Amino acid sequence: MKPTLRDEVARMQPFPRALIDPSRVIEDANLALEVWASLRTGTLVGMPLADVLGVDDDELAAALATGNPGGIRLASSTHGYQETRSSVVIRAVRISEGRTIVAFDPELSAVGDQTRALGRRESERLQLLLSASVAFANTRSEEELGELLSETARRAFNANACSVHTGEAGNYTLVAGENRLADVWPDSAPPRARVTVQLGYVVTVETPDEADAVVPGLGLGDIFRRAGVYSVIGAPIIEDGTPFGAFVCYFDQHRTFDDQAVPLAEALAQLAGQVLVRLRLEARLRRAAMLDEVTGLPNRRLFDENLQQAQHTPADQIAVLFVDLDGFKNVNDRLGHETGDAVLKEVADRLRTVFRQEDSIARYGGDEFIAALHVVGTADAIELADRARAAIAEPFVGLPPEMDITASVGIAITDADVAGQSIDHLIRLADQAMYAAKRGGGDQAIVYGWEHEAARSQP
Repeated sequence: MKPTLRDEVARMQPFPRALIDPSRVIEDANLALEVWASLRTGTLVGMPLADVLGVDDDELAAALATGNPGGIRLASSTHGYQETRSSVVIRAVRISEGRTIVAFDPELSAVGDQTRALGRRESERLQLLLSASVAFANTRSEEELGELLSETARRAFNANACSVHTGEAGNYTLVAGENRLADVWPDSAPPRARVTVQLGYVVTVETPDEADAVVPGLGLGDIFRRAGVYSVIGAPIIEDGTPFGAFVCYFDQHRTFDDQAVPLAEALAQLAGQVLVRLRLEARLRRAAMLDEVTGLPNRRLFDENLQQAQHTPADQIAVLFVDLDGFKNVNDRLGHETGDAVLKEVADRLRTVFRQEDSIARYGGDEFIAALHVVGTADAIELADRARAAIAEPFVGLPPEMDITASVGIAITDADVAGQSIDHLIRLADQAMYAAKRGGGDQAIVYGWEHEAARSQP
């Protein structure tokens, strides 16, 4: 999607701005440029920028290439504003596909130093915002976006620290930066972005006393003082009515926020919100592509990813159960694939009731299912395997009594620290144990390495 000035810098525009294509034709313009050019809203789009300025196109191209340190003279006939604006200084930021955002700092003879300083600060913030727009758009995860947002906001406001919190509504976690208030919060679970999101607007607190007025009843002033925080600015990240979290900047000395602070915070939050919408949509589509169409369970690829994460969670042991259905081929051959699919779906539903929420289960292919379980020992893994076998052995509606379905289960179990063992290796061990169960007559569970011992589970 092409960035536009209205989307990305709509609030950062006391001076004229334009988005131009490689041939310097205007693709978008802010209201300040439209007013400056004495044209109605929207009529600048499609016009060469040189024509709007009343300058030679080659002179404009040279000014854009050199950074235009001395300003570019405007023709006296340009919309009649030569009398008040003899020149402009151009700030150009090149973005994707050869397109450029151009900012104009009018050099007015009657403008004082304070106004010029304001223009320079605003221009610097615009540069930062445009750079953030490009950087945010290239992120591939919420964590990466959080790191960028935290550092960008900290630099933008010259803050001592910045925290970024994202998640689902009412349940936000720190994904980047430092929450300066967390260590001194009166209970063990300080609100992470919740207050800012509930307020729904950018919050500025310039003194600890002011904190109590902004959010009454929480004793924020005392919390600020104990944390050594004197001022904060926080912005909710809300896009299309959906709350995604917030970011908060912290200052260890008194800070007065100028009239551009709130618009800048809003713009950063808006950019982050747009990227979060994309990241979460991509994640949903990606997960949907890795779900089995028949059973709704994760497929092999998603299971491998889940197992990779499970290996890094605290647990005494991790067990992989490889489940193969006994008698399923007969169902497909005699009753057809539609009935076979119904059986597979029912098996998936039964396995969901057996295994726990923290366990990972998947359809691995054909009539094979696999599960990664957190267990306290081998006996726990065998018990879960037996429960899965018992659930699968229950009668299936629509199958003749003689077409019973059972399961052969192979178990591979290891310590949570599986140094030297890959995920594929662990799955192969469970697969080998499952084939040993098949060779032994089926409808049993066998732990890898114990095929010839009395530790196998049989009906």
